[in-house]
Amino acid sequence: MAVAQYVNINGHNIHINIIGEGEPIIFLHGGPGSEHRFFLPHVLPLAKKYQLVLYDQRGCGKSDSILGNNYSIEEEVNTLESLRKLLQFEKINIFGESWGSMLALCYASAYPKRVSKLFLTAAIGVNQKGLKTFEKELLKRITLKDKIKLLKTDREVKKGTASVDKVLAILDPYYVFSKHSLQNNEKTSMNQTVNYTIVEDIENNYDLSEDLDRLAEIPILVAQGSHDILPPTIIEKLFINYLPHTRLHTIENCGHWTIIEKSNEINMLAEDFFSGTEGQESCPS
Repeated sequence: MAVAQYVNINGHNIHINIIGEGEPIIFLHGGPGSEHRFFLPHVLPLAKKYQLVLYDQRGCGKSDSILGNNYSIEEEVNTLESLRKLLQFEKINIFGESWGSMLALCYASAYPKRVSKLFLTAAIGVNQKGLKTFEKELLKRITLKDKIKLLKTDREVKKGTASVDKVLAILDPYYVFSKHSLQNNEKTSMNQTVNYTIVEDIENNYDLSEDLDRLAEIPILVAQGSHDILPPTIIEKLFINYLPHTRLHTIENCGHWTIIEKSNEINMLAEDFFSGTEGQESCPS
């Protein structure tokens, strides 16, 4: 049974959705600026054994916006810690996707004693280089025709004559291995202001290189699509080389949106990881 509700954190309403019972898994959605519905209904099988806690980050989905649009990585880390305290969880498992994988690492480095395990998918890296590489690799894939469309649509969005949905319609096919899988994607919203602000913060401030020792005792599993914009060969350089105790699993015939394209495999991996001991293995696969 799902319990959708609002909780007040530092004067702001945060929309959360709690499904199932058992050891908690907190889900961190991507974007930045997306919402927790991206995970649904794809991760629901995990609710048979775990309590799934999904929420919209500040300014995202149904959660309140911040006055002055002062969105930041630090604010999102604080929100997650406040949510953990509010729900009275001593320790949490975290499932982070794309930007959510970066937020998960930031939270774990700030509160390592509060994290049991990290399951990360569509990972980006441990510093700004990951985002820069992502943007570079994505640009390589976009056709000239779509680049022209993007420039035109971006101008329309800035003028207010088009919505960000028009931009996403051009980009979405590049995030999957098979365009057919896009039909499995639930319609979700995107707050472009949150996206721009958090991305700028990542570019200027995201660097965990000096804090990696704080993550050394936390089991980490990265599930990366074989055809992700940052495929496993690149993620090894951007992530695994920094945190060699991390287990890297390749999701074959899959793009960036692993949860949408290969939900069964992702759910089995997550269930085995959170319930077993394989997350403590030191040899990437």
